[in-house]
Amino acid sequence: MQEANPKDKIEYTVALVSDFAKKYSLSTTQAFNYLDRFNAIDFVNQHYNIAHTLSFSEIVDDLALYCKNHGGNL
Repeated sequence: MQEANPKDKIEYTVALVSDFAKKYSLSTTQAFNYLDRFNAIDFVNQHYNIAHTLSFSEIVDDLALYCKNHGGNL
């Protein structure tokens, strides 16, 4: 499998953080810090090739669950 373009990964992650922030009524900075604290940003980066095939709604829900399973509490 070909490695994703870093620019595509960054743009995807920025859009994902923005949607996460909107869903949970956070600023984008708060959303990024929360996702980063519970390693969800690394998870998305590592699994980008699969994650980007899912709907934003689905991946946002999955990231919330991932964070919860790693100590998060939104």
